[in-house]
Amino acid sequence: MDLNNYDPNDTTDRQQQFTVTIWVFTGLATAIVITKLMTTVVIFRRPGWDDLMIFIATACSIVACSTIQPGGIQKMFQIIKWQWIGYLFGVLAYSLPNVAILILIERLAGQTKALSRNFLRIVVAIQLVLASVSIIIMFSRCQPISVMWDPSVNGKCWDDRVFNYTFYILACFTVFTDLVLAVVPIRAFWRLQMGRQEKLEITFMLGLTFLSAIFTIVKAVYLFNFYARADPDPLYNVVPLITWGLIEQNVVIIAACVPTLRPLIRIIKDKISIRSAVNYIKSGSRNGSSSESGSGNGIDPKHNTSVSEIPLDSMQHQAAPRSQPSFEASSGPEDWDVEPARARYE
Repeated sequence: MDLNNYDPNDTTDRQQQFTVTIWVFTGLATAIVITKLMTTVVIFRRPGWDDLMIFIATACSIVACSTIQPGGIQKMFQIIKWQWIGYLFGVLAYSLPNVAILILIERLAGQTKALSRNFLRIVVAIQLVLASVSIIIMFSRCQPISVMWDPSVNGKCWDDRVFNYTFYILACFTVFTDLVLAVVPIRAFWRLQMGRQEKLEITFMLGLTFLSAIFTIVKAVYLFNFYARADPDPLYNVVPLITWGLIEQNVVIIAACVPTLRPLIRIIKDKISIRSAVNYIKSGSRNGSSSESGSGNGIDPKHNTSVSEIPLDSMQHQAAPRSQPSFEASSGPEDWDVEPARARYE
């Protein structure tokens, strides 16, 4: 990096901009994860392994974002050091949600023959192995390790292409994993005996992993541009790479959480419907009382009883099963109103 042409204001401003961006996505993902855990752990009291994976991934995402520290040339070595440390947590943050998605798919599909469990498990396992290999290579390619962020330290490092090619392979297979976790289960669910609306909802929710695949591709492109430069600025050129990487990990976390929020959304819809019905009944009762007092003879024998004339307590009694769905009926996202989807992942 040419220190003579260094502009600290330009670098600091850009770091502050992308710091705000990544924390917005991290905050959104964290809020959705909290809602997911409230749904599965508190409301339905049925936590699963996918909840643990998502919790760990979210914690890693927060740690990775915390390593981003705006600063100038005075903090350059410290910033680069934390960027490399943040890579470890970033890899975990976008790898573990795929495990959660796999668990969710197996829970939803049950023993459905259209879904190849072994194929999905192998794909996710390979993705985890590649992620682990990239972490090992990153922290073992320089001896001592401090050479990675402090060029004043004497030491030896492998050729940068070793880490670059490993990262490219991991990025390509991560894209493949995201596509498989979206296409294969969607194709299987469309063969089940489900309503079209339910199929479309599942397609949309599981299809969110497509977004993660797109962000992974963009991140890989920026990595190439970063290392292709003869004298890269570690405080400037790395900004797009880290930004897209942190956005990617939060998007895949969100994609793993959204399907499990369906039961909570269903309960909220039921409560809103019941509240609207109660208001409608109360409004109809007041209108009926005004008409009755004006007619002078009480009830018209030719008048058919409408829903607004049904006693409120009777209406509430009929609506109660909808407002408080049984634990077995909608205890979790695995039910989805589909009979084959009762198998549980243990």
